[in-house]
Amino acid sequence: MPPSGINPIPEGNLNWVFGLLELLEDRGGREDGYKIARDLHMKFDDVLRVMKIAEILGLVSTPAGDVVLEPLGRKFLESDVNGRKLIIREQLRNHGLFSYLVRLLKAQEDRSLTKEVVLEHLAMLLPNDPPERLFNRIVGWGRFAELFGYNKDSDRFYLDQE
Repeated sequence: MPPSGINPIPEGNLNWVFGLLELLEDRGGREDGYKIARDLHMKFDDVLRVMKIAEILGLVSTPAGDVVLEPLGRKFLESDVNGRKLIIREQLRNHGLFSYLVRLLKAQEDRSLTKEVVLEHLAMLLPNDPPERLFNRIVGWGRFAELFGYNKDSDRFYLDQE
C-alpha cells in the first residue's frame, strides 16, 4: 500500500488530454464519455484513461459518465505553450507522486538521481505499477511541464531549473 497521498497515474500521453480538451471546447464544454469513444472510434477504456488523466490534472470533471471542461481546462486552452506548461507543472507539483519526487530530488546536492534509484522508489511506492513504465510516464509528463528531465547518457533523472 503506497503512503498516503501517493496515487498511481494512468498510462497515457498528455497530447491525448489536450485533444480531449479541444474536443470538449468544440462541443460546448460537456460530452458523454461513451459518445466520445464512439465518435473517435476508440475503445471506451482508452477514452476513460484520458479522462482520468485530465481529471487528475484538474482540467475536467467527470460527473455521471460525462466529461466537463473545468475553468482550469478553459484557461489551459486559452494559454500559449509556456502558459500551458506552467499549468501542468503546478498541477503535477500538487500530485502526491510528483510532489514526492520533487522533494526527493531537492534533497540531493545536484538535484538528480540515477534512474535505478528512482525505479527503486517507484517500486516501493506503487508496487502494482511496473516501475519502468511508470518512470517513462513521469519523465514524459515531467518533460512537457519542464519539471523533470532525464539524461539517458548519464543515466540521471533530474529536477529542471525553476
